[in-house]
Amino acid sequence: MNGNMRSVSRLASVFVLLLALMGPLAAQTVSPAGPFGFLLSTSFTDSSNQGGAAMLGIMRFDGTGKVSGPYTLEFGSGGTLPVTTITGGFSGTYSSSPDGTGTILINLDNGYAMTLEMTIDDSSHGLQLIATSCSCTGGIDLSVSVFGGVGMHAKKLASGSLSALNGSYGGQFTFSPQPSRSNTVFSFDGAGNTTMSITFVGTGPNIISAAYTGTYIVNANSTGTITLPAVPGQGQQTFVFVITNEGGPGLLLMQTNRLGDGVSFGTVRQ
Repeated sequence: MNGNMRSVSRLASVFVLLLALMGPLAAQTVSPAGPFGFLLSTSFTDSSNQGGAAMLGIMRFDGTGKVSGPYTLEFGSGGTLPVTTITGGFSGTYSSSPDGTGTILINLDNGYAMTLEMTIDDSSHGLQLIATSCSCTGGIDLSVSVFGGVGMHAKKLASGSLSALNGSYGGQFTFSPQPSRSNTVFSFDGAGNTTMSITFVGTGPNIISAAYTGTYIVNANSTGTITLPAVPGQGQQTFVFVITNEGGPGLLLMQTNRLGDGVSFGTVRQ
């Protein structure tokens, strides 16, 4: 009888030890790590800023609570303010919880500041992002906007390489604030040349199909630029992008030079 009780006691001790070991694992914080390409967008409602804005860049999470990276902020205006493109860098802090939620505080080098709430996607480990506050010390007032978007793992490159993009990437572009979209395919040859095929549907409906050829560059930090020269009826078009590798090769894109007001942005995958 005493032997049986000793066995039970030993089993109970092992069980308690296992619970003690599992406790810290269960409470382990889910946190982003490494570089994430991100794309945020908003539509303004006030008369001066109508046309919306979009922001594309890379967030580098260092694993100790600090975040930094490059960005491009695009303002497209249907109001009194002109179309404006701002590029630069940002730095800030982040915190995350065991349930995969967290907060990112960033300060852009042009005087803007943002508080972003994030949710980490369990399946892809990507990020869902919304801005809960925006402020600025000058320039266009971001406090009247609501930014939201996504973060995806940025592809790590040994150095800038044109061959990092090779093949066809297809997806959909959104144009804000006008209710229009396009199905778009970019084809890259791995040597700096690209073709964009687009079917655009706007109000009316207004349906346009066209193809443009141009060039692209890839930077060492997984960002790049696509340039489509002007053709009759269409001025030069420029896109900035981040190469991602979440769920297969892909691009987060934002147009920085185009005809008309508003902003256009989208995601394409190979």
